[in-house]
Amino acid sequence: MKTHSIVVSVVVLACLTSVTGRAAQRGRISGDGFVTEGVPRMPNPPGPAPTRDLSGVWVGPQNNKPDPVPAMTPAGEAQFKLRKPYGTASRSDGLGASNDPFITCDPLGFPRNLLAHAVSSRGRMIFGSAPDRLLIAYEQQRVWREVWMDGRALPKAVDVRGAPESRYYGHSVGHWENNNTLVIDTTGVDERPWLDEVGHPRSSSARIQERYTRGDQYNLQVTVTIDDPKFYTKPWTWMRANFYWVMGQDFAETFCIPSEGIEYRDSLARPSGIQIP
Repeated sequence: MKTHSIVVSVVVLACLTSVTGRAAQRGRISGDGFVTEGVPRMPNPPGPAPTRDLSGVWVGPQNNKPDPVPAMTPAGEAQFKLRKPYGTASRSDGLGASNDPFITCDPLGFPRNLLAHAVSSRGRMIFGSAPDRLLIAYEQQRVWREVWMDGRALPKAVDVRGAPESRYYGHSVGHWENNNTLVIDTTGVDERPWLDEVGHPRSSSARIQERYTRGDQYNLQVTVTIDDPKFYTKPWTWMRANFYWVMGQDFAETFCIPSEGIEYRDSLARPSGIQIP
């Protein structure tokens, strides 16, 4: 499998989980400076965190400990029932049909892209900058977000007259809470992408907050909370995980390529009995 082309990874994930587990037990995973858990080998002790600076390449998430998904509203339940994940024991038995948008290489959207949707369950992101904003690019699908740092307000509504359109990765504004914690608030997400691998929904009016706390030179704690009263009965912490500095600062290229997805579907998946639209 080419490193730049992870095809329909939501489909192959179930098949390759045991393979990657055995590889981890054998020792090093490919990539300079990485150990079995996907954490770079760091100098001990690490140096102090630079002031208000996340620039560079990070890998994760690791040790993710989210809250349980809260009860959904009737509108949220209705959306959830329409979604068919691939090979997820909590929603289906064995292999079966799936309507995950990523099967046809649709954008993962935010915040699902933070899950580093890949066989390894970890991926890289890189922080950069431009006038009045931060830029965050993600290895998976090589997409990027802009986070405005100029004090502007988030849109109060989307997809109505006089308001901006919703976006797969939302509208984001950020600020520094202190010298090592970046806070990003996002709303106005397009409702078509899934929130996670099992198909939980999120509405365009959801408010999603990310908190990035850099404790030292090499460690980044990431917390993501979701407040979506249209679909859920209470806010909750969707991600509570660690990201780590990439020693070589290499930023991989990982695409879902529609033509290869179609080839996989027609030459392997359907002949083996897997039901894919």
